[in-house]
Amino acid sequence: MVKIAISGKGGVGKTTLTAVLAHLFARDGYSVTAIDADSAINLPTALGVGYVRPLSELKDVIDERVRGPMGTYRLNPRVDDIFETYSARNEDNVRVLVLGTIEKGGDGCFCPENAFLRAILRHAIFRERDVLLLDMEAGIEHLGRGTARGVDLLVAVVEPGMRSFETLERIEKLAKDIGIEKVGVVVNKYIESARARELIRKIDRPVLGIIPYSQDFVKADLENIPPYKAVNLEPFAEIKDNLLKMVNGS
Repeated sequence: MVKIAISGKGGVGKTTLTAVLAHLFARDGYSVTAIDADSAINLPTALGVGYVRPLSELKDVIDERVRGPMGTYRLNPRVDDIFETYSARNEDNVRVLVLGTIEKGGDGCFCPENAFLRAILRHAIFRERDVLLLDMEAGIEHLGRGTARGVDLLVAVVEPGMRSFETLERIEKLAKDIGIEKVGVVVNKYIESARARELIRKIDRPVLGIIPYSQDFVKADLENIPPYKAVNLEPFAEIKDNLLKMVNGS
């Protein structure tokens, strides 16, 4: 199984990357689960499935599974049935879930919603087969060490600009803090220039690929179609191959 978390500051294109990778893996015959763990909740649209109910809104289910007697919480509630019950599948048969709001309280936050959502992540990371893609926020600390241990690779999506690279430094620190060892970088919205080349040369992590700037992404957004139906897939196919090599240590 391949387990990939994708992070980056808002607007860099991490949801687009997640959606296109899901499409490419599915096209290659993998069973793909894509989880939207970003509060913006854009992944279902990018995968062409429309609305998917956030798991954090399942108050009755959370109360039933998490709350114990006398105000106690079950830290490992049953969630094995959640994937099929509260997910949607697109035309590629990619299974799509939306995590919803999860507090960034580290492993010490034991509110019922967090216990339930972390159990979802643990179940996905340790039990589901083939490919799992997590579309994260820039802050990944809410994964916590218990779930991060199952992540094979964290992909940081950056633009060739200083603010995005500052976010990369933060992502790298958070990854180290919660035990994710492998971090790769994807450069998006690339426009050839001496300054852009210089910034890329300063990246001290493996660069999995570079996605050139294209109006096709804007077109896909305006027409509300999945990006993989409108853009050149070659850079993304290269990224997919490189991340698999990195995960497999080759």
